[in-house]
Amino acid sequence: MTVVARVRDELVARGLLDGLPAAFLAGVTRFATPPAAELGALRADAEGLAARLAAGKAGDADLPLLTRVLFSAGHGGLLAAHGVRTPSYDLLGSYRDNLRTPVGPRLPGRPRAGGRRWRVLGRDVGFPIGVPACVLNGGEEWVRYHARNGFSVLTYKTVRSRAHEPNAQPNWTFAPRPPGDAVVSDPWDWVAPGDPGVSTVNSFGVPSPPPAEWMADLERSLAAVDGDQLLLVSVMGSGDGTDLVDDFAATARLAEEAGAEVVELNLSCPNTLSAAADDGVKPPLCLDAAATLAVVEGVRRALGDRTGLVAKISWLDEDRLAALVPGLAPLVDGVAAINTVAGRVVRSDGEPTFPGRAVAGLSGAAVRGHALDLTRRLVALREAGGHRFDVLAMGGVTDVASFEALWAAGADAVQSASGAFADPFLARDCVAALGDTLPRSVPR
Repeated sequence: MTVVARVRDELVARGLLDGLPAAFLAGVTRFATPPAAELGALRADAEGLAARLAAGKAGDADLPLLTRVLFSAGHGGLLAAHGVRTPSYDLLGSYRDNLRTPVGPRLPGRPRAGGRRWRVLGRDVGFPIGVPACVLNGGEEWVRYHARNGFSVLTYKTVRSRAHEPNAQPNWTFAPRPPGDAVVSDPWDWVAPGDPGVSTVNSFGVPSPPPAEWMADLERSLAAVDGDQLLLVSVMGSGDGTDLVDDFAATARLAEEAGAEVVELNLSCPNTLSAAADDGVKPPLCLDAAATLAVVEGVRRALGDRTGLVAKISWLDEDRLAALVPGLAPLVDGVAAINTVAGRVVRSDGEPTFPGRAVAGLSGAAVRGHALDLTRRLVALREAGGHRFDVLAMGGVTDVASFEALWAAGADAVQSASGAFADPFLARDCVAALGDTLPRSVPR
């Protein structure tokens, strides 16, 4: 029996088939309504699919449409249960709802590269691919999910010294059009899972539970990864001047107290500097070399000698990166880059994709060039200065080839957010293709 037939039988058994077109359209129009012609075409597609399913005439060619319809109808978990490649985060659900469990497929066993290991931040890992600090590592269930799906260098989502609520929905959308002066992204946009050209935009606002909640969850998350996997913890401070340094240090100590062996400093998101830009979005801390080094020095003093420290930066131009690295290098064990690329994001009708927030973060294939550029320059500065920090590279990693490109540029580990979201089998595919041949493994 084909996967389409199995999914069809479950839809019938659960009484979901008759209401499928309406549920799909409710999802499509959840945050905004498409133009009439586009909405009509989507309705016709969903109704035609439902009719073929009801008549038992749906076949393998219907799987891409079936995936979109079920995911947008809120039934992504049903697809995942049948092993269908499906996005792991429910774009229609709230941030809090998504923390409970991923909706993507789970592999029956963790992909492994035989007995090979790669050295990352002083630890041996089973394969140097992972997921960076983002909502995809927002709690124990997500960490466990990605670890079992083969992602072995994971960074727990940024936590803070006080609770912070997420921005209002929508928070995350696909961005299938090439970016121009603005990124055009409609809430109902879709990119098929596994498409290496996938890009997304997001506006979450760096939410965080209160420390008592995230520390307990972090302890469980650390216990959920295998001995040849690594879980870093991202932290961020608030305030200005010494208050900012103190808050970063205090939050890093809380992470260390909860068991973190490596702390990553989020120096690359908005909301960390006091001087707002004209568009109302505060620039990343890493644009200010002096403020960045003050934070890193303060955190390094606050942590134990055995706790690793990583600085997460955004894309920086040549002068800014060259000015930052010499002072940063002696203080850290690793540098992670890049974060999302900030820009104006609008719907196809010109209205903000995220109401009230004109600027959001672009990631995925659209920023692949930025990631390769910065990784190459960062590695060159490391070599020229005789520095010893590891490079955790990310940005545009959506398939085996894009993983290989950052690895070939000199990265010590490669992470993926949009790629891992849209294709939960990404790590499996990389391990299968490169597990026997990827260079720079640890001699055994």
